[in-house]
Amino acid sequence: MMRTLCEWIGIFCLLCVAFSFPAFSEPAQTEKAGDVDWSRPETIDPFREDIGDFLDVDLRDYAKKAYDTYQSKDIEEAAKHYLVFLRYDINNANSIYNLACCYGLLGKDTLAAKYLERSVTAGFENIEHIKEDPDFDKVRGKQVFDAVVDSIASQIKRKTEALGNIIHVDAPALFKCRIRLPKDYDSTKSYPLLVGLHGLGSNPDRFITLWEKFGKPDFIYASPQAPYPFSSGKEIGYSWRLRGPGQKGLGKKTSAMSDDYVALVVENLRKRYKIDEAYLLGFSQGCAQTYTTGLRYSPLFKGLICFGGWLDEDWLTDTSVKGAKGLRVFIAHGTEDGVVEHEAGIKAKDFLTKYGYDVTSYNFEGGHRVPEEAAKKAIEWMRR
Repeated sequence: MMRTLCEWIGIFCLLCVAFSFPAFSEPAQTEKAGDVDWSRPETIDPFREDIGDFLDVDLRDYAKKAYDTYQSKDIEEAAKHYLVFLRYDINNANSIYNLACCYGLLGKDTLAAKYLERSVTAGFENIEHIKEDPDFDKVRGKQVFDAVVDSIASQIKRKTEALGNIIHVDAPALFKCRIRLPKDYDSTKSYPLLVGLHGLGSNPDRFITLWEKFGKPDFIYASPQAPYPFSSGKEIGYSWRLRGPGQKGLGKKTSAMSDDYVALVVENLRKRYKIDEAYLLGFSQGCAQTYTTGLRYSPLFKGLICFGGWLDEDWLTDTSVKGAKGLRVFIAHGTEDGVVEHEAGIKAKDFLTKYGYDVTSYNFEGGHRVPEEAAKKAIEWMRR
């Protein structure tokens, strides 16, 4: 259950990776042209100086506020911020789905069903996640909501059947990798390497910004792009693994392929730069990938830094786990994480400790994010 939900996080994390947001600022969101009747284009003055001020609204503020209020269980407030967000971005399927989740948590079955339908119209088609999502537990069993879910399932099934079968072809490809070098970088000197694996629906352009939270980095930081596109609103996001209806084992297979890919990233970077030791860091789904890649390719790494994720114990062999126990591991997790439960970090620590690993655990107040103080603690640990 944990892995299924984490792989298909559609609940508030696709746009809401905390370290990518600026501070929330309510006054900055004031729209001057509020007296315009947008339903009557013929009355609009296109030469009015402030007519397009809505284009300056920073939607990340509302996404962050929605995430923060959801994490603090203030669901009604989260719904308000998603409504404001969607006023400016009406086709954002994930945010419409998130709003439906709010109504589900509030027990509003008719509204949950209405916005669930709207999310599907906008492009949200993960029927497996809809059926399993605990945010709808309060409205599941209600006639209106169940009828809409059944209708959506039939609609998606018809569309899928009309499109034909899916096969996957194993083929080479090129993927982007962002790099940050330390200040006063000297190509003749050797540096530590930190490879950061982003979460589901994120991308290297977002995850490379973690660099700003490291303090004064004296290492090379690389953020590779996960292989599989994953819809996350306006921005293109990616996943480290694939899942599909009726394709048993696809998630495990593609995760193993991503392990191989990350190992190639490290080998490629060693050819480009002088590197003395390498560490692997991951957040959320990227954290799960960090565990499997790190344990399967332990000779490549000195240690693993694992933020807000889970360990797929059944995806690892006893041999690979025992053979990698020389790795140091740093696990950090928010005590109020509503996306990947805090218990997942505890389970990972217990599992690795049982095999004799040197595990450092760091708990912080807050939700599904990488706070600056935790990032700096991880770097302090890395430098020991």
